Amino acid sequence: MKRLLILTLFAIMLSTSQAQAQNWLDALKSVATSAIDKISGGKLTENAIYGTWQYTQPGIKLSSSTNTLSDLTASAATSTMQQKMATYYEMIGIKAGTCRFEFREDFTFTSTFGQKSLTGTFKFNAENNQLTLTYDSTLLKLGSINTYAYLNGNNLQILFPMDKLLSLMSTLGSASNSLSTITSMLKNYDSIKIGFEFSK
Repeated sequence: MKRLLILTLFAIMLSTSQAQAQNWLDALKSVATSAIDKISGGKLTENAIYGTWQYTQPGIKLSSSTNTLSDLTASAATSTMQQKMATYYEMIGIKAGTCRFEFREDFTFTSTFGQKSLTGTFKFNAENNQLTLTYDSTLLKLGSINTYAYLNGNNLQILFPMDKLLSLMSTLGSASNSLSTITSMLKNYDSIKIGFEFSK
């Protein structure tokens, strides 16, 4: 019985260390992709954006213009944040298999959320990774939406800037012990973006 308990604990420890190792492998892949995209002036994302992308999980990007190590640490930490955010996304019907984007080479796109599909045109600015989605639908009056598109390994992230939220959290963190740990980490980054991550 004691031996079984030890083996069980060992298996749990092994699976935990494997999960952490996978997080770091994913983080390295993410940072490597981001570095190549910066060097190529956003051309990596521009060339890869075409095709059909299925939603897989929330997307998060913490970035620092001066500290590459902070980018690596952020990438490793985002998996935990993504898991927590996924719960909230599912509450409003955003879950794997229900959302997708199709980007075509004539700069038209189709976005599908649940049973509703909307079409429009898109423009991608490789220099700053800005993706502008202009919806055709007059029913919802969405018009043009400015987002950012990044490759995260083999996945595509479509994200929205949350810099105002970052500033607010930093202010609140200085007055709240419960937020101090989070805000002390966020202060290492110039910006935070959240949204959606897709795979082909």
